[in-house]
Amino acid sequence: MNTPPLLLASAVLLWGMQTGWWVAAAPVAVALEAPRALAVRWDLSREQLNHITDFCGILLAAAALYLYFAFGNPRAILLTFQWLPVVVLPLAIAQAYSARERIDVTTLVWALRRHPPRIRTTIDVSYPYLAMWILAASAVEERSAWFYPSAALLAAWALAAVRLRRFPVVSWMLLVAAAAGIGYGIQLGLYRTQAWLVDVVPEWLVASGSRTDPYRSRTDLGYIGELKQDDAIVLRVRTDQPLSRPLLLHRATYNHYFGTTWSARNAPLVPRPPDARRSVWKLGETAVPAKRVTVFDYSPRGDPVLSLPGGTFEVRGLNAITIKRNALGTVQAEHPPGYLTYIALAGAATGLEGPPDEEDLGVPKPEQALFGRLAGELGLARLAPAEVAAAVQRYFAQGFYYSAYRAPSLFSRSPLADFLLETKAGHCEFFATATTLLLRAGGVPARYATGFSVQEYSRLEEAYVVRVRHAHAWVKAYVDGRWREIDTTPPVWITAEREAAPLWSPLADLWSWLRFQLAQLAAREDGAGRSIALVAIVVLIAGVWLAWRLAGARRARAGTGDASRPATAGYPGAGRDSEFFRIEQYLGRAGFPRAAHETVGAWVARIGAGLPRDTDRAALEELARLHYRYRFDPLGLGPDERRELSARAHAWLAQRARAG
Repeated sequence: MNTPPLLLASAVLLWGMQTGWWVAAAPVAVALEAPRALAVRWDLSREQLNHITDFCGILLAAAALYLYFAFGNPRAILLTFQWLPVVVLPLAIAQAYSARERIDVTTLVWALRRHPPRIRTTIDVSYPYLAMWILAASAVEERSAWFYPSAALLAAWALAAVRLRRFPVVSWMLLVAAAAGIGYGIQLGLYRTQAWLVDVVPEWLVASGSRTDPYRSRTDLGYIGELKQDDAIVLRVRTDQPLSRPLLLHRATYNHYFGTTWSARNAPLVPRPPDARRSVWKLGETAVPAKRVTVFDYSPRGDPVLSLPGGTFEVRGLNAITIKRNALGTVQAEHPPGYLTYIALAGAATGLEGPPDEEDLGVPKPEQALFGRLAGELGLARLAPAEVAAAVQRYFAQGFYYSAYRAPSLFSRSPLADFLLETKAGHCEFFATATTLLLRAGGVPARYATGFSVQEYSRLEEAYVVRVRHAHAWVKAYVDGRWREIDTTPPVWITAEREAAPLWSPLADLWSWLRFQLAQLAAREDGAGRSIALVAIVVLIAGVWLAWRLAGARRARAGTGDASRPATAGYPGAGRDSEFFRIEQYLGRAGFPRAAHETVGAWVARIGAGLPRDTDRAALEELARLHYRYRFDPLGLGPDERRELSARAHAWLAQRARAG
């Protein structure tokens, strides 16, 4: 190495102090400095150096994939940078002990090997390698206070070795000090940017669906609707018995609504002491036989909010530092980023959630007139709490439709007023928020709950899979002395979203399953699982590399590019023969097209005011209801209703033809 004596070793030791990996840092530092005292050198050919570089590239890919499978992004990215100089150590050792002090650029750039430049260029990798160690030392979650002074000292040490003799020492020192000061400000800004990215970027890098804040709902009206377009798997769930209906996994509950945001007021998270047994956490007491639900979760950042079925009184198998719970039933674990597995025991438990208070009856002033009027029209003041809950459920079951995504209107009085009085179509957030406030207006304490709906079984996984689009919101109402879950979102949302899944979803599921299996192997404590995972990753990389080389050879023989054609496929699906599609085509030609993201109900509600006066809008709305049942209701239409749909559709079109 051509760096000053002990400079590179000092950088390696700085990495060891920052990461805690002294066992790796000490021998590496000795190996890199030993050539200064040893006369032994290797006469390595260019081909041999090429092989060493290729080996480092494969090792880097294997390490990056292993870290991705074991920890997920963004932690995997940070760890990749942290271990980068260790991965390329073979190349650094090759130069340190080689008879040649410099390496041909074509060795480092694979593309240049096939088309080498006319003028050969060689470089010394010692200084880039020094910078790599300093960068790796900075890639830790918690940097010590003396890291930057140490890094600045190493940089000054390296600059001193190349300082021009004619340059005054004092001026040089002042310039270095100024550069160190400016660099401190820049690195402080970068460090804060990194902290922000670690907090925000996980949802950009991976579709985790885990943006759950226990104190404030980040799912403002419209956000969950955006999640409905994401098909990525975020949870795996195993139950003792097959599910006869969707299972709600609760994450967080909120009791205060303002603007378009729910928050948790007067509900601090309080630590729960662990049971005497290891990894057992008591959340409440129960005397009723419980159901057992195993959840395979993933958190791209630390301290995740757990996904638990209603009535969970005990959590097992979670190796957390501590568990916190608030009076609203939200449970948060102090756990590092990555995969986590826990078993929830649920039943008719007591002491899980606090009793209702004045927050659970509050309706915001801007919404009081609207919900007060609706409560009066439904006569809720005269009813008992259980009857109020039933009346509210009946209200939303008639005349309301599900729409996976609704962009807020710029001209509406409020999103809720637009939902209740105009479109009568929305996703679960609209139904849950409106239901909560209407129950409160009727005198029943209610809270807004978020989490996931478990509904899809995968034979490949041998478990229920929960996707980002399965994010859901519902209501907790205090009826007959206990908190009861109420979900007024039309059940057709399950079928509607499943039909909207992209064509490449099976391939994405296969990749997700592979990553999960390798992560489970890597998490095993016996060490054998980690070895198997590493071997599997290396085999995967080798297979991809071999397929790439074979594909390249095939292109070279054929002399053409990729001749493959994308396959297209489809299936008729339930209700594809509905006569309502003719009405949709007719109205589209008449200037009332349906947007790609709109449900039929939302579309009919939107265009209703613009249709000609002689249009039978009531008949159109009834046709839309029949069509929706025919398309998405698991029970479908009876023979008489099917004939009615056909006859009414033809009659409506005939009437429009006569009107002309």
